[in-house]
Amino acid sequence: MIKLIHNLLTKNSKYTNLGLAMLLMGLDLWSEPDYFFWPPQYAFLMNDNGIDGIAVIVGIGLLVYAGMNIHDNQVAGILLGISAAFVTMITGIEIMHMIFAGQLRMGIPAILGFYMVLNILQIARDRNTKR
Repeated sequence: MIKLIHNLLTKNSKYTNLGLAMLLMGLDLWSEPDYFFWPPQYAFLMNDNGIDGIAVIVGIGLLVYAGMNIHDNQVAGILLGISAAFVTMITGIEIMHMIFAGQLRMGIPAILGFYMVLNILQIARDRNTKR
């Protein structure tokens, strides 16, 4: 248990932080059934719990990857790729709400989503692919 906590906090803290962020983002979207509402014909799809579950599963996967101190580039690449795609999709939808639906409250989440995508790209760039 001590080794697991040590791996989470020191060796793989970037993956731990990203895993927690993805897990919390997925749970937050899951708990709010009507977060996205524009365009109305796609609201049911954007608020689908299955899509939110992707973020939860990837978040748990990143935490397991960080805690087990696994050095598999294929697993890391898949988890980072899905994370980047999910956050980019959510950020794009938030920007569309901001511009087309006049919901300026979506500005801060969009900015944080953009920052999160940059963070994911930096993690992907800095990881050791020679293993």
